[in-house]
Amino acid sequence: MITQSQFTAFREDALRNQPLRKEVSLSEIRFTTLDSIEYAGLQFGLARPALKDLMRVLGFSISTEERLSAAIGEDGARNFLNSLRTALSQSAGTIILSVTPDRVIQRITRGGSTTSLFTASTYFDTVDRFMNQNGGMLIKDMHFNRETGAISLSAASPSGEFQVGNLSNEVFHGGLNLSITADGIKANPYLHRLICTNGMVTRSFEESFNLNRNNAEAWTQFWQNLERIEKGGFKPVAFTNKVEQATNTRASLFELERGMNLITNNSKCTKDDLQQFINFKPTYNRLHSAGIDTVKLSDAQKRNLRTGVSVWDVINGVTDFASHNYGIEKSANCDRHLQLQAGDILTKQFDTQNLILNQPY
Repeated sequence: MITQSQFTAFREDALRNQPLRKEVSLSEIRFTTLDSIEYAGLQFGLARPALKDLMRVLGFSISTEERLSAAIGEDGARNFLNSLRTALSQSAGTIILSVTPDRVIQRITRGGSTTSLFTASTYFDTVDRFMNQNGGMLIKDMHFNRETGAISLSAASPSGEFQVGNLSNEVFHGGLNLSITADGIKANPYLHRLICTNGMVTRSFEESFNLNRNNAEAWTQFWQNLERIEKGGFKPVAFTNKVEQATNTRASLFELERGMNLITNNSKCTKDDLQQFINFKPTYNRLHSAGIDTVKLSDAQKRNLRTGVSVWDVINGVTDFASHNYGIEKSANCDRHLQLQAGDILTKQFDTQNLILNQPY
């Protein structure tokens, strides 16, 4: 559980290091290199996502820029882009720069976006109001991305405890994940599994909703939606059925490898370490004994190949890794990403759910 002092320090850090947003005319910026621009006499670095954003504003893809650089050199490409920027400055209007305190532009969006009006202060005011209205909520995890400014907080309600069917090990505290990104403020169900204290964020149940307009009507609808899921005890309506299905459905080889790759691609977890989270070795041993070369299978074939692991076991392996510190180095901000991806696996149509195993031909 996150203490009040930890939350206060987290809030202060996020507010202090939140990227600044500045709306400028396209004509006010100038490429000095292909990964930096000049604005108001100051140099700013361009992160890769921001360069992609700017290319889209100029009507290019990043691959086109790379081919242009290869064909006419970096200086030629820079001069071309500056000329194009000048030509488009009247029709393109304004752009919004998201700049970190060390003067690196992380994202660029078109001007006039209403979501740019949602600030970190607005987000924390929303969190405070939600927590005050729901006394007893316990903060389980918090994440702040210094590059993008995205903030996420998950809280669970001990009074919202529920069990899935007759599965004695599947007892949860329901809760809510509140986050802010360039797309606005988002509210998604948060499920805290008691037996192993795993956390998962789901964004495809009907209880998920976004606040992407900053006006009175949108805010009223936002708080009405929150009140609705509060009255339901923070238990997504479809959650029980999906957990039971996931428990009783064998994961496909594609789903198994998706879970494995989520962990290894976001950390320095070795294959030997991975076994403690997802029991994959017996499946590969049986498949190889049956003469199936898993390396040569296409993704479509893997989706039709059952494993010895349930979908629920894959999900829990991912959330277990994301919710705890096992001494394995992780990528920055990966825990929330893994919890979201695990929730996406739960809410999708399982690969092997409708396989017809016995066929006359």
